[in-house]
Amino acid sequence: MWWGIAKAGEPNNLLPQTPGALYMDPAVHLILRRKQRRLVRENPGVLVAVAKGANQAIQECQFQFRNRRWNCSTRNFLRGKNLFGKIVDRGCRETAFIYAITSAGVTHAIARACSEGSIESCTCDYSHQARSPLVSSAVPGLRDWEWGGCSDNIGYGFKFSREFVDRASADQPAREDDVHNNEAGRAHVSSEC
Repeated sequence: MWWGIAKAGEPNNLLPQTPGALYMDPAVHLILRRKQRRLVRENPGVLVAVAKGANQAIQECQFQFRNRRWNCSTRNFLRGKNLFGKIVDRGCRETAFIYAITSAGVTHAIARACSEGSIESCTCDYSHQARSPLVSSAVPGLRDWEWGGCSDNIGYGFKFSREFVDRASADQPAREDDVHNNEAGRAHVSSEC
């Protein structure tokens, strides 16, 4: 599973040392499916964002389950194996949470990377520019504050996460419950941002 990208090394170590090179760490190459490798090649900058999102998801999962019997452990990870172990095959509530939180992590990290200018294929989301509801009568001569900055591009993050995270290929169709949980994670990010 692609989640292993979080443990394949530091996010910045995943990138080639020479700009424009199409090199990909062999460990990462083994973890990603063909479609995911294509998305990484076509969207320079997303690999680091995906790795950061996966790391954030793991940290949040471990925090949420810190006092439980299963605490989102990843210490037995071997490259090419499932990062979370056999629990992913069981179809339980912990599995649902893993799918939702990792999808949310990628969505958020990609959206943030767009606004930071780290991904060449996306930019800021300028649709969230709005006037602040400040009461200008309280301070004479004070104009209403207007957001002129760069918002996280949640729309792009949502779209990219759907393409990258949702497992679908000719030989392995996506399971409906996994896709549902991925959507739940993305929807949560969309509603929070």
